[in-house]
Amino acid sequence: MSAPRRRFIVYGFASVHDALAAEAALKAAAVPVVVVPSPSELDELCGIAMRVLPGDAAAAEKAMERAGTPARAQAKIEDL
Repeated sequence: MSAPRRRFIVYGFASVHDALAAEAALKAAAVPVVVVPSPSELDELCGIAMRVLPGDAAAAEKAMERAGTPARAQAKIEDL
């Protein structure tokens, strides 16, 4: 029996600098975040993405906007 897949929101950025600034903003706002390689849906961006749970998406977007590092794109993914 396989493990159930979990849903995540992944945010992509135009540059590595923006991605790292967004990570810092998310951590400062106490939003649980995992840095991951950009999924194929975001491959035209810098290659680094921030993964959050769907329930944390609104807080994540607010924190990134306040920090001046909004995501360039986002995708919904499933992972183990």
